[in-house]
Amino acid sequence: MYQNEIEQLKPLVRDVYKKIHRYQLERTLSYELQMREAIAQTIPVLEVFIAHIPAYKSSYIKVLGRQEQLTSFDLIMCFDRAIYELHLYASLGKGIGRYANEAPWSKELRTLLNERQEIEPVNNIVGEFFLASGKAACSGHAEGTAVVLLSKDELRNVKLGDILVTTMTTPDFIEVAPLIAGLVTDRGGIVCHAAILAREFNLPCIVGCGNATETITSGQKIRIDAISGIVMGCESQ
Repeated sequence: MYQNEIEQLKPLVRDVYKKIHRYQLERTLSYELQMREAIAQTIPVLEVFIAHIPAYKSSYIKVLGRQEQLTSFDLIMCFDRAIYELHLYASLGKGIGRYANEAPWSKELRTLLNERQEIEPVNNIVGEFFLASGKAACSGHAEGTAVVLLSKDELRNVKLGDILVTTMTTPDFIEVAPLIAGLVTDRGGIVCHAAILAREFNLPCIVGCGNATETITSGQKIRIDAISGIVMGCESQ
């Protein structure tokens, strides 16, 4: 089912994330217009899947059709949320109850949606205070107290100036983005949700570390080099 729509969606989604990434690196009007046009191309296909997710979730797809009313920030976060919701329901499969009935959650669609979470292998960089390494998704440096979150229910533990360490962010994490000094994730690539969120809030961010939530502990003073992609323990530790 929906094989034609899935095939149409593959290049469209990939193109959007490439254009989001380019726009976030160099925020020119030309790149913004190209990003908006790419997102507009996905809407007719995304609308096909509206029937297979709850109404309050599908609103993210519907809002994309009024993108002229959205700032670039809102448009980027709305698009990524729409894809996130599709990804969520594709991953849950039969566990989503009536939304699994005649749903288009094929292996091909799950593979496409998973692409935004893919990580590229990195070479471990060994150092005296080395904790983890990954891909720099938003360049910069940050130093602060690590707060390791394994669930969105722990967001209340985040304090101003903390460096957030988690497996992967979800859209709920946007509420703590103004508080944190940096972001480190176990999973993800340069167009995953964490990377997009970090670039919108200009947060030094390293994604795809693999085991950061295991090698870093809450309360530990850490320093992240989001140019080289290294997380280190501070000398005071």
